[in-house]
Amino acid sequence: MNVLEVNDLRKSLGKREIIKGVSFNIKSGEIFGFLGPNGAGKTTTIRMLVGLIKPTSGEIKICGHDLSKDTTNALSEVGAVVENPELYKYLSGRENLMQIARIRKVSKEDVEETIKLVGLEGRIDDKVRKYSLGMKQRLGLAASLLSKPKLLILDEPTNGLDPSGILDFREVVQKAAKERGMAVFVSSHILSEVQNLCDKVAFINDGVIKAVEEINSDTNSMDTEKDIICLVSNDDKKIIENEVKKLTYVSSCKINDKGLQIILESNSTSKLVKHLACNNFNIEEIYKERKGLEQRYMELVEGGIR
Repeated sequence: MNVLEVNDLRKSLGKREIIKGVSFNIKSGEIFGFLGPNGAGKTTTIRMLVGLIKPTSGEIKICGHDLSKDTTNALSEVGAVVENPELYKYLSGRENLMQIARIRKVSKEDVEETIKLVGLEGRIDDKVRKYSLGMKQRLGLAASLLSKPKLLILDEPTNGLDPSGILDFREVVQKAAKERGMAVFVSSHILSEVQNLCDKVAFINDGVIKAVEEINSDTNSMDTEKDIICLVSNDDKKIIENEVKKLTYVSSCKINDKGLQIILESNSTSKLVKHLACNNFNIEEIYKERKGLEQRYMELVEGGIR
């Protein structure tokens, strides 16, 4: 089931279109990453998703509710954490949550369940001013989870956290998504964290989604329609490069310190090997490189692998 459906979303400021036909879906229990450089349109998209600004055109549906036509019901299914959660520092963590629980009519039992989910049982009665940044992020996450939203939106949630805090936050989000069947939308600029946290990622640049791809949980690499291979040969690299670039299933070929890095259509490596062997090139070694998120980001957003 799709918890969030975004169809042909557009936003213009004056004559300038900044979001240009963005479309994607997030399923129940799925953690979806949203990656792009500064100014790519990430924040504008998030503002439209939470109803802070209206799109020029397009459609946002949350649990089947059209955000523009049924705003109250759509947003009732949403929880959100932005960079630094707003908390009452002079109150304890529990008192902060109870303030929110009263407004949202959340039971004490659900508050206790959420406290355990984010792992704050031992410090929940301490004043928030005594909390570390990581603990404040956990409390902010707890506040967003109190009403058991079907969609959780996280905007740069690990900013300022140390490695231990990032690891803890990741575990809590993954646990919440799994146990509650919650869809999670994560906008971040920390590529390694998105790769470790998310099931799927969208790459956005200049208001356009360049690709939406799955992250292979077994290899922690990107599942794409292209393979990256490294080829080592004693023959002249330049001659091999010129030959390989003629092939229609090869996207690019570059000489590096290992040999040649070749990007080609998925499952085309055997064709390449056969072609080179038939043309009397000596292949010493050939192997597939895992395509990490950083490589894929550079390929899609920055225009090539460095």
